[in-house]
Amino acid sequence: MQQFGIAGYLYHRPILHDKTMTMLELPAATRAAGVEVLELCSVFFESQSAAYLNQVRQAAEDQGVTIRSIAVDRADISVENESERQTNIEAIKQWFHVARAIGAGAVRVNSGGKVDADDTELRRIVAGYRELAREAEANEVYLLIENHGGASYKPANVQRFLDEVGSTWFRTCPDTGNYPNGTWEDGVKVMAPCAHSVHVKVTTYSADGWQPRTGADGTDRTVNLRSILATLKANDYQGPLCVEVGVEADETQAARQAIAYVKDVLTTI
Repeated sequence: MQQFGIAGYLYHRPILHDKTMTMLELPAATRAAGVEVLELCSVFFESQSAAYLNQVRQAAEDQGVTIRSIAVDRADISVENESERQTNIEAIKQWFHVARAIGAGAVRVNSGGKVDADDTELRRIVAGYRELAREAEANEVYLLIENHGGASYKPANVQRFLDEVGSTWFRTCPDTGNYPNGTWEDGVKVMAPCAHSVHVKVTTYSADGWQPRTGADGTDRTVNLRSILATLKANDYQGPLCVEVGVEADETQAARQAIAYVKDVLTTI
């Protein structure tokens, strides 16, 4: 567990808000941070045209950077209206073809739904993931679930999704800073055994590993990073630790410092 990378959302401000950077510059920024693994975000893509995707692939190849996955934040697989839900699923399927085109190994798809989703809503989500898992297998691109809002905030729901979809092409992307209200220990235990990638949020360089954080929704998301890393290690996690949040204002410096900190924490496990 010594491979590190960049979760592209780290650069959301310069790309989406300040407009001082484009996604095509992310591979070079990844290299500047001293790593070779990058996750992209669907909202960063200017198009899905062949010409643009060739540019994305070439930008990564020029820097010797591997695109680990694409985080897809568009379309909801949990909606009640069946026609709308199927349209959303078909739209998401296109990202598996995009992933193949640029050499990405996985596509992360949110569960959607409510935190306290009832059985009917959970069954819709399972059905959506089952259909997407078949698409994942056909394209040989993994489908990932992240603890990224809605029903996926509950570890028991994530476990249900994994069990009922039952596909080796359906794996997880635990996010260390997205476990609300003390659910992180149970959440990591559920997600670690089949983790394909991990998002790391560093909010302080504490010696004991504690990372205080408050979510945009006001929930407490404080976790012990050392304990999370220990659980991943116990489950023989071999994938990258991708920095998504750092302490410094400059994104590249934040990534460098976060990686140095996590390396120090790993030596204590």
